[in-house]
Amino acid sequence: MRLLLWLEPLWLASLFLLIMLPEQLLPEGTLFIAVLGLLAFWPIAFLVERRLLPPSPLNLALSVMLLWLPVNIWAAVDRSLAWQATGYLLVGVTFYAGAVRWPPFRQRPMMLAWLLLIFAGLLALVGPFIVVDHQTWAWFVPIQQRIAPITAQWGETINPNMLAGALVVALPLVASLLIAPEHSTSHGRQSKWLRRLMLAALTLLLLTVIFFTRSRGAQLAAIVALSLVMCMRWPRLGWAVPALGLAAVGVLLWMGPEVALDQISTGGAIDGFDERLEIWSRALYALQDFAFTGVGIGHFNRVVPLLYPYFLISPSVDIPHAHHMVLQVGVDLGLPGLIAWLAIQMTVIVLCLANWRHQTGVARTLSGGVLGALVAMLVHGQLDATLWGTRLAFLPWMLYALAVLTASPARFPSGISPLPPERA
Repeated sequence: MRLLLWLEPLWLASLFLLIMLPEQLLPEGTLFIAVLGLLAFWPIAFLVERRLLPPSPLNLALSVMLLWLPVNIWAAVDRSLAWQATGYLLVGVTFYAGAVRWPPFRQRPMMLAWLLLIFAGLLALVGPFIVVDHQTWAWFVPIQQRIAPITAQWGETINPNMLAGALVVALPLVASLLIAPEHSTSHGRQSKWLRRLMLAALTLLLLTVIFFTRSRGAQLAAIVALSLVMCMRWPRLGWAVPALGLAAVGVLLWMGPEVALDQISTGGAIDGFDERLEIWSRALYALQDFAFTGVGIGHFNRVVPLLYPYFLISPSVDIPHAHHMVLQVGVDLGLPGLIAWLAIQMTVIVLCLANWRHQTGVARTLSGGVLGALVAMLVHGQLDATLWGTRLAFLPWMLYALAVLTASPARFPSGISPLPPERA
């Protein structure tokens, strides 16, 4: 039975494709089977380890969110849409549990980090070819037109803000590994200079793609997250933070608060800060009226425009989410689910800080990178919700897994790990 758990990543990878591309790969009405199939290895884990989830400080909040999920599905008008959104969430949750439970990752968390970096690099290379807004990539249009027949066969595109939101989360992890001390990332058979060169090239690639997406929120998140990572690596740089803050305030006053907010808020279907405020107000109305159940997971654009019509935004414009991550989670899951989700974020942040404070080497480097990634996600999440209810919503859960893996009791001195000891 224990050997079966080694096959869990392969099982999840096969279901991942089915859930991401249900229209192409699944018969109509069978998506829920694939979604429930994600949990197939949990009973095996219970029989082997006497627990459904691997030991972690996240378990209580995660259990509450999962137990509340059937209520959010029940509240949904369109069950197929609800199962699609649930699938995106459960892909992340099961990836998290499988990664923390898989022995190779537990022994070498750096393997998971490299997988994340490889995925980010591939996304940065492929994303420009399938980005939906050609105006953002005007210099890239001729190449897009040449490969259009290939992408048209699958019908898959990506929004520039979503692309930037995913890449900006990977950026701090890459940067943390790039600027880490030599002993923190040493591997016997790999050349240090080659690794540095690869990390530098990946950092440059991510920054370039984020810049050309023109996603103001992602660019702001990149600045904040990279500043944090650099200050954690070189604490003396922290003295420059107040000066940079004053400079930012000066620029804000020089431009005018309204102009600056409009510049940051403009993007996609939204033309300014006023429209973003209107979307936020509608999300708050929905959260107030459906505080217990939420409007139904994945149903923001079905319920909100119908019950709380927009005045500044044309009815023909589709607003798929609340453009604020916290509000979007609340609208989808209700207050019980939102509280559980917030508890997960706070727990992971505290876990990363504990790892960074008490550990050395690779574990400390990864903890700083994960903390920077979470900060990037939350900063970008003030203006968008690209990593919730989308195909890329599994990325934060991979970061949570990395934080838990680096907090293994075996890696902490003097038995001060925040994780419970492993069972024999």
